[in-house]
Amino acid sequence: MNQRMFWMTALALSVPAGISAQSIHPFYRDADVIFKPELLGKWEVDGAVALEFRDLGNQTYGIILYIDKDSGLYFRAHLFCVEKRCFLDGQVAGFKLADGQCQPGEGAVQRATQPDEEFHLDKDAFPLNHAHGLILVTFADQGQEVSLSKWEDSWLPKMAELDKLPVAHTKDDLGRVVLTAESDDLRDWVGSLPDEAFESAKRLEPLKDRESGDRKQGDGTENQGSRAVSETPSGPGE
Repeated sequence: MNQRMFWMTALALSVPAGISAQSIHPFYRDADVIFKPELLGKWEVDGAVALEFRDLGNQTYGIILYIDKDSGLYFRAHLFCVEKRCFLDGQVAGFKLADGQCQPGEGAVQRATQPDEEFHLDKDAFPLNHAHGLILVTFADQGQEVSLSKWEDSWLPKMAELDKLPVAHTKDDLGRVVLTAESDDLRDWVGSLPDEAFESAKRLEPLKDRESGDRKQGDGTENQGSRAVSETPSGPGE
């Protein structure tokens, strides 16, 4: 699997794959949510995948996973921290294709007329999975380095099979583990997850224009990766 498909599968919870933890409830409490402007802008992962983080207000990120320059998957996400680790809780909002196709249902992404309307969750988009997914976010080198880690493919199914998954869960028709626990239980569990629950971190690199070498802007905002942020997560009010 190439890197583009790897991250599309890891992030796009609408894709039928058994590698992304899904929950019917958020993994966080409102008090856990923080917002780091350092994430805003366009990024590259493994030299193959382009991501853009936008500020939707109310401590919410809009994330675009670019398939190519005219196509992308859209997510609403919240950054939260528990037990000195940070995570992104994300939901698929829709997608846009270069040939004019859009998500089934009302197609909000294609006809969006208001700023960032494409990130609104459309309840009528039946085939899309709006369940909550989880990505581990690591800040290192005094905040100058940001990395993402997806779930290790086999860890969650293995824990469920061994009856070692302490939070309420079930399986869908495809055999994927679906977490049904309430948010309070989920956030306590997430804070105690072992390192082996996640794959190796993939570093975010500021995306540069291929021709000019200039750093690209994201929705009028410059990548802030060079700004220092604390390696120890700050509280929501800090």
